[in-house]
Amino acid sequence: MTTLNIQPGNIVVTTFGLYQHWSLVSDKRCDQGLYMLISATKRNGTVKEEPWHVVTQGKPSYITPLKSDRPLDEILATARQEIDQWRYSVSKRNCEHFVKWVTGMKLSSRQVKAGIEGAVLGGIAGGMIGGKPHWAKILGGAAATAGLAMLSSRAKKAEPAPPKDHTDNKS
Repeated sequence: MTTLNIQPGNIVVTTFGLYQHWSLVSDKRCDQGLYMLISATKRNGTVKEEPWHVVTQGKPSYITPLKSDRPLDEILATARQEIDQWRYSVSKRNCEHFVKWVTGMKLSSRQVKAGIEGAVLGGIAGGMIGGKPHWAKILGGAAATAGLAMLSSRAKKAEPAPPKDHTDNKS
């Protein structure tokens, strides 16, 4: 089990199979003493401030080294203003978009970009394989390449820090 050195304002990335969920570490703690996380989810359809275990669901999580020039109180205030206001969209307003936006970075999602580019390239390649193009080859190539592209777009991990008070389930 890995212990994470969590600080308010950190960006936590949790791996859920092919995709990664991005969250902002709050300055509030839940009943278990762990920091709360603020994030946009399809599960909620909006932004919520929730306990660590609800957001990460026991999946491997880590801190990404992305840093903001904005003051922490401004980041958290901006994030909290979006609770129940942000309208989740996997392609235009997902968890990565949200975290980057509240921290003052460009509103973007490497996962969405990689998935779309991979699907297009895979669809083209699938259609070109052997003889006459068929929808199953095109769709299969698109899905396979989109998944691989998303895997390659993973967020970077921050350098390990001394243990503090959060653990993930990665041994």
